[in-house]
Amino acid sequence: MKGLRYVLTLLLLLTACGQAGTVEAPPEEPEEADGYEALVAAAPVAQVEGEAVSPDGRFEVRAQGASGQYVSGIQPPEFLQIVDRETGEVLWQDMGWPWQSALWSPEGGFLALAYSARTWSAVTVFETENWTSWDFTLPDGSSIPEYMFLPCDGPWGAWQSEGSLDLTIGDGGDRGEQRFYTCALEVREGKLNGLDWEEVHEALPGSYDFDHDGEPELMELVTVAGDEARNQVGWYELRVRTGDNRLYWGESFAEAHPGWGSLFACRVDGADYLLRYMPAMYQGTAAYEYQLFSLSEAGEEAVFREGSVEFDINFGSPIHGNFDPAAVAAFLEEVHGLLEDSELLLTTEGGNFRSGGPGGAVQDDLEIWTTDPLYDESKSLEKNIRDIGAYWEKTMTA
Repeated sequence: MKGLRYVLTLLLLLTACGQAGTVEAPPEEPEEADGYEALVAAAPVAQVEGEAVSPDGRFEVRAQGASGQYVSGIQPPEFLQIVDRETGEVLWQDMGWPWQSALWSPEGGFLALAYSARTWSAVTVFETENWTSWDFTLPDGSSIPEYMFLPCDGPWGAWQSEGSLDLTIGDGGDRGEQRFYTCALEVREGKLNGLDWEEVHEALPGSYDFDHDGEPELMELVTVAGDEARNQVGWYELRVRTGDNRLYWGESFAEAHPGWGSLFACRVDGADYLLRYMPAMYQGTAAYEYQLFSLSEAGEEAVFREGSVEFDINFGSPIHGNFDPAAVAAFLEEVHGLLEDSELLLTTEGGNFRSGGPGGAVQDDLEIWTTDPLYDESKSLEKNIRDIGAYWEKTMTA
């Protein structure tokens, strides 16, 4: 006989929208036991939705048995289990719910398990080495609010990579707002630890076909909020999605110096490309590089053109490196030639986040020269770099 607490809990459960069928008022208890038993016998048992089996086929999330309780037209399973498919060993077990859904990480090292009852939803993540777990909470440590369920239409979660999970909370549309979170998972000393940040999603304008298949992709700018109290920095991420909203490709930059970078949508010979530009300088030593690339059918980068240049303006230093004005100017002119027919998607250069506007207006990499008092607009870029460099060398080595 099941415990009284278990029975009472199940009798109070109602199903959330889209997660175990249509919400119904709980039936009145039949006067005769036989009538209730017939009702239970006719109700299907709620199964595991999503990805029940791990990518390598080793593990399975399964609903085991029937609870014998009637909840909004279904029976919750008696148990929810994770089992080793080869040995049959039960690695984890808990009570079943009217709705449960599994989502495995790409390499199968983590399992995200979502479940819901009458007034609440929850997500637990497991690591598959020791089967320790982490319960998702909002960044402030609170649980998912009551009556805020996982999405009815569309996925509730997506693994961006092994150990990086995005979650969507809320039904969306007319059923209320949605909120987005990114979670970082790490196994440390045999125990699973997790951190999460809230995301803000913004659809970017423009129509671009980065994989050249004739169908435009969707672009989304994601702002991930930092948290000073938890010593967590935020960042910005550009995500490219297919027409059916499948995540296709993404890259992130931060306002902290090591995370600076820029992305542009670039038009070359009538075709759309992504342009990644990373003009890095640390204490007078510079390494500028760019990649102009399209995307394959699988969302992989296919480099169409790339370039780089390195130079050192620490004149007078015993470890002073290379400084070639012609090479620097040629590289900058090549990049800015591409930027002339581009749109800024995302940049954090100079520690300042910006998005939108013509790419040709982005001049951060030229400021080291154009803001110098010796800069002369009547001269070529190479001539200016040569003259300014010569002056710096003269003053620094005097």
